[in-house]
Amino acid sequence: MATPVGWSQGGSGSVCLAFDQLRDVIESQEELIHQLRNVMVLQDENFVSKEEFQAVEKKLVEEKAAHAKTKVLLSKEEEKLQFALGEVEVLSKQLEKEKLAFEKALSTVKSRALQESSKKDQLITKCNGRRESRVPSHVNIHGHFPNNPMPQSRAGFHPNFCPRLRIHAGPCGPHLHKGLQGPGRPRK
Repeated sequence: MATPVGWSQGGSGSVCLAFDQLRDVIESQEELIHQLRNVMVLQDENFVSKEEFQAVEKKLVEEKAAHAKTKVLLSKEEEKLQFALGEVEVLSKQLEKEKLAFEKALSTVKSRALQESSKKDQLITKCNGRRESRVPSHVNIHGHFPNNPMPQSRAGFHPNFCPRLRIHAGPCGPHLHKGLQGPGRPRK
């Protein structure tokens, strides 16, 4: 640094010493100012203004409130879902019970139908046996007319068997319903 005007270079040593010390202080202050400026630049880059901070803080508070509302709604929907799942489980069990009951009833109906069919076949066989026992032997050999040969059955039944013959079980036993009511009685 240059010597200030009015100071002599050959002056006392204390003035030079004071001058050197002052120069050192100024240089250290300039260095400190330079460091502070660098810190301020970094702060400007890394920090936000108070207004920006408050705006972000307000937005955060609003998002937290919205999150809390969403959490409450989610909780309600979870309750509804659990209730619906419980109903589905109850209805599934009820449906399974009804399915089993239906299968049991269907099995019972099929069994009854098979029994009824078997009874019907037995009655038809019994009826055909009685008809055969009542028909004279010459009818079996020659048919109703002695000159005509005995008709051949196409279905494998006795030629006198009529497949449209209905058998009705009444209080007096089975009756043939084809023009007669009861044994030998004409229809009214």
